[in-house]
Amino acid sequence: MSRPIIFAHRGASAHQFENTMKAFEKAVELGADGIEFDVQLTEDGVPIVIHDADLIRLAGIHRMISSLTSTEVSAIRVGKKYTRMVNGHRIPTLIEAVTFCERHHMALNIELKETVSERPETIKRIIEIVTYSENLHFSSFDYRLLEKVKEVDSRLETAYLVRKNSVDWNYLEQYICADGFHIHKRLLKEPYLSKLIQSGKKIRVYGMIGQEAITLDPPPYIDGWITDYPNRF
Repeated sequence: MSRPIIFAHRGASAHQFENTMKAFEKAVELGADGIEFDVQLTEDGVPIVIHDADLIRLAGIHRMISSLTSTEVSAIRVGKKYTRMVNGHRIPTLIEAVTFCERHHMALNIELKETVSERPETIKRIIEIVTYSENLHFSSFDYRLLEKVKEVDSRLETAYLVRKNSVDWNYLEQYICADGFHIHKRLLKEPYLSKLIQSGKKIRVYGMIGQEAITLDPPPYIDGWITDYPNRF
């Protein structure tokens, strides 16, 4: 029986600043099987790797990613509040992140974020960038984006990020454009768990820190863990 795939959440983000090349390098070093990262769009439509649509938390700048060109974004440094001016990190492009993962044979879990929801026509371009990768899937809290991915290429794997009140738990089979469900570990309980298992779709769990009892002997219905601490698995 195969074990769950370990995805480093935004890279090994407990060890290096999230969604940076350093975090991705650390994920490889710590033995992760794959990397989960987030994709937003610049004003000129370039896919970049960053979680927030607003730069205030990550860069201390009151600007939206969608209001900046890719050239402007390339000059911005993200990092911890009091050190980013000296030790800040560049914001990677999607091409950079995918190329890195391909070179290191890392599985890809690409989460499509708000600015992609605002411009779903860019899905085709994003897919063109990543489809040479062998082991990848797209995830999103926006189910419409998964529909768009399947519209462009029905062979691509998708996963729906679900919250407690975001889906109809009695009819999970209606989400035909989702090949899997990504859930927070808080939903690893009834009545949710049995319904997820009955759906027959892949189940990956985020929010894991590697100290949960379930990780010691993972049940067969778990396809993957998404964690800031890949070394603990």
